[in-house]
Amino acid sequence: MTTDVVVIGSGPCGAIAAHELIEAGLDVTLLEAGRRAPGGVLLRVGGNTVFRWVSEPMRTDRHTAGGDPSTTWYSSLSLGGLSNYWTAAVPRMHPRDFDDGAALDERFRWPVTYDDLAPAYTHVERLMGVTAGEPIDGVPRGEVRFHRALPPDWRELGAAMGSHGFPVGAVPMATGSPTMAARRPTGWNSYHCIVKPLLARPGLHLLTGARALRIEHDATAGAARSVEYLDEATGEVRRIPCRAVVVAAGALDTTRLLLQSRSSDFPDGLGNAHGLVGRYLHDHPREWWPATFDRPLRLLAHPAYIARPAYGDLDPLMACSHTIGMVGATTRIKAWAHGRSTRAGVQVFGTMVPQEDHTVTLERFADPVAEAMAPLQLVTSYDDQARRNMLAARRRFVEAFAAAGV
Repeated sequence: MTTDVVVIGSGPCGAIAAHELIEAGLDVTLLEAGRRAPGGVLLRVGGNTVFRWVSEPMRTDRHTAGGDPSTTWYSSLSLGGLSNYWTAAVPRMHPRDFDDGAALDERFRWPVTYDDLAPAYTHVERLMGVTAGEPIDGVPRGEVRFHRALPPDWRELGAAMGSHGFPVGAVPMATGSPTMAARRPTGWNSYHCIVKPLLARPGLHLLTGARALRIEHDATAGAARSVEYLDEATGEVRRIPCRAVVVAAGALDTTRLLLQSRSSDFPDGLGNAHGLVGRYLHDHPREWWPATFDRPLRLLAHPAYIARPAYGDLDPLMACSHTIGMVGATTRIKAWAHGRSTRAGVQVFGTMVPQEDHTVTLERFADPVAEAMAPLQLVTSYDDQARRNMLAARRRFVEAFAAAGV
């Protein structure tokens, strides 16, 4: 088999890449290590998720942890990848996110800008059918298909918080149609919503149970020219010649594949001439906790979002955001009936300053299959600054509601 482009991974990035390449008239082979999509059921009525079920959990058995021994990598070798599990929150990054880290070190400036990505944001949001409310200060406005406003009492709170510098609104989410019954675990899923419809097109070839082992680099052409993969159904190692490769296997599996792709030109891994592949492992510190208010508020069927503080008010790369939703699955029906509660669930995402000694490495084997199956070695931890930032997020949450009288 020969193809124009090999796309590795059927998660959101790989699925969108395959879609665009097919639209451009190219022949695409999509390699997916998983053999199927997890089973699931989703029921949404009037914008409320009444029932959601997924048949199998994410995996946590594909790594060893150095640094902080509690480091856990959640992954899914499945059609659609982590879009089978995600919360579907898709707020755009702010233009300042791309150069915020440069105040610490020029190495932390992104090689692309917001303006570079803005057309892609718009195009992909149209494919995803984003649900959102009114614009949120500090969050660039995206393409919205389904409008969802916060309940009246939350809009009043949001106005009061906003006047004190705490921007609040309905978080942009790719949750699908407001009313739907689907045999999948999430409203927007990259396999069901992008890849599966493409299977009727003659240009797409989907290979499942196909674990990429190595990207073969053509030194004369200065480009990737084939992909070697394991056909797990037969145990055979196969090779696909191609004109180009899109590596979209997720942050850690993509790193693994580049490190496995050694050659005379790249003895330490493809693109790793400077030893940077697998360094500066970065995570978004996350906490979830329940909040208790002094009076009942409408249950949030669609989560509220408190955006990060203004740039310049914090140290570089030390921001956080809050997503506010419900506590427990049993409240879904109550939310549909416009019920109230004094409790909410809060998810906080922060950030951390990249560290060179936070690494992804793999044990080398002469056998490429054994190397691909071996656990990745992850060395990372949260330093005191990252922990203080998460504690500050708790205080900021209290301050935001206090500013609104709650």
